[in-house]
Amino acid sequence: MAAGTTRLYRAVLRDARPPLSIRLRRTFSDWVTRKGFEPINAGLPRDEQEADGARLRVERRHDSGRFTLEEPCDGGTLRTTVTYTETVDDMTGWVVVDVEQVGGPEHVTANAPGFLPAYLDTARITDGAVHLEGGPVTVDEQEVPRFLQTLTEQNRRVPVVVVSIDPKNANASRHWAARIFEATAGVAIVARFADLRAQNLFNRMVADDLRVYGGGVRTYAAGFDPADRRTAGRHRVMSGQRLRSQGDQALQQLVDGVIGQTLWRELPDDVARTLPVVHNLLLGRAEPRRLAEAAAARGPDLDPAKLDLRRRMMEVVRAAAETRRQEPEPAADDDGSGAEPQPAADASATTDTEPPADPADAAAGAVPGLAEAVAEHVVKELRPELETALSLAAHEGARAARQVETLAIHLAGIRELLAARLSGADAQARPQDGQGSLAERLKRLQEEHDRLLAEHSETIHTVSRLKARIRYLERRLVDAGRPEYGRGDEEDAFEPDSIAAVLVAAKERLQHVRLCDGVAEEAGQLDVLHPQWSRVWAARAWSALLALNDYAKARSSGEFSGGFFDWCNEGCDDRFTIPARMIAMRESQSVTSRAKFSSARTFRVPEEVDPSGRILMEAHIKLRPVGYPAPRMYFHDDSAGATGKIWIGYLGDHLPNTRTN
Repeated sequence: MAAGTTRLYRAVLRDARPPLSIRLRRTFSDWVTRKGFEPINAGLPRDEQEADGARLRVERRHDSGRFTLEEPCDGGTLRTTVTYTETVDDMTGWVVVDVEQVGGPEHVTANAPGFLPAYLDTARITDGAVHLEGGPVTVDEQEVPRFLQTLTEQNRRVPVVVVSIDPKNANASRHWAARIFEATAGVAIVARFADLRAQNLFNRMVADDLRVYGGGVRTYAAGFDPADRRTAGRHRVMSGQRLRSQGDQALQQLVDGVIGQTLWRELPDDVARTLPVVHNLLLGRAEPRRLAEAAAARGPDLDPAKLDLRRRMMEVVRAAAETRRQEPEPAADDDGSGAEPQPAADASATTDTEPPADPADAAAGAVPGLAEAVAEHVVKELRPELETALSLAAHEGARAARQVETLAIHLAGIRELLAARLSGADAQARPQDGQGSLAERLKRLQEEHDRLLAEHSETIHTVSRLKARIRYLERRLVDAGRPEYGRGDEEDAFEPDSIAAVLVAAKERLQHVRLCDGVAEEAGQLDVLHPQWSRVWAARAWSALLALNDYAKARSSGEFSGGFFDWCNEGCDDRFTIPARMIAMRESQSVTSRAKFSSARTFRVPEEVDPSGRILMEAHIKLRPVGYPAPRMYFHDDSAGATGKIWIGYLGDHLPNTRTN
């Protein structure tokens, strides 16, 4: 994603009914026609239109295509991109809808594009697991069990928004459900109860803390267990009283929270593999066969050595089970139980028949060398996988970064050249080498630049997963008796979806990080006020806390003698770190020397940290370097002090300084 570009909405839809392109083009064309554009010409592989300062670009090649609508908004551009491809042998057809803000001084609000309700009505379109209908769902008493099945579907990716009945206004639930659906179409299921009987039945079938009533609206996140009241905090509620009193303001906050749940979720594996291919296909850089190759499922290889090892292990298991089955039953006590004695076996049968082999002997015969074979197999299989993961993690991110940097330099140069050419009377530069005008070349280069940055963003997530995989493999190597190839630290696979979840996990999991009083109240506001950013900031905050915990552990034990900045700046593969540019160890003198600024950075700590019970914290981590909002995490390093821990004093919006006051 390009600098100055903010993703505001993303929907990933599955459409198994071919051809999806006809239905998608028809509904999208109807939508843009209402904005002043001409209907989309299905016969053109590429077309561009302009209307009232907005621009529409349509691209199509073979069974894939892309619609791009750019509209001016508050000094910037609101860009809606719809990318699609049809079903192939190993993959269901998909549609990815992105809405982004490019430039502009303030962030704008963007909800679901207007064509989506009509498109969702054209077929049974899903999120990959559950049906996304073209309007709010009405749940009556008979439908409650089936609706609960939808809620508990383990592969569900989208949240389910449930609107309860308002006892003060019989029509309120219908009104709110319609408005919420209009804003969240494609990224949520919106449902309302038909009557109180349906609502009461639903509430009886879920835990007390997971109910919804009184005109309130509850958003049930993916991964819902109706009996687990401990997860109530994940499934957010907006009360009916707040909706009635705050109206549109409360509604938009609810909608932002719903859209934020899917905004940064990783793409399904097959979509992640094929989306870059579709981009290259539309640019003429790939052939259609590449799409089928990328979509093809990769099944496991049936290695004969693995099958033989499994057979030998199963022989031992079966033999041991057979031994247990043939052990004699304990003799009955002489207590007059009245058990009928069994008839004795025929003596001739036992004399003439050779006794069967003891299964225990068979098991014993299979055991020698089995443990060694298993250990050898584990190490043999893990090392190539580990080396491959290490190579990918080391080179993939660096390769993408180099490409982005190179393209950015080229783009900057062309921009300067274009500005110089357009300053004269001739606003259109002359064609060069038959490649068209300089403006056209710049536009195409900008498109490539945006696509590459989007791929780079996905690469960052891939590298993060690979690093986690590496640490997992290193532990497996240690467990296999090869500590020289790995480390035995426990891996943390936690993926937070909110700042609140980060704080809960920090209290439970991080032994060398402590939260000061009052942190949760400020931090929780980030989830409420900026739900579209919540998951991004949560991931960064969790990475920072992991790095602080790892650092404090090493510093308090004497393994490391530097500061936290040194820990991250020096970096090495076997420690948690964050980029050094996210860290500021000092505030400016203009901040620390003025009481109104320094007091805002003075937080409560235990007396064993400071006898006064309060301390000025200058060191902080930037969860977002610039712009607004730009949250900060302030901390005090007592890893070499009495407690041996890091104390988090504040996590919230940017504190006041000379530029904000």
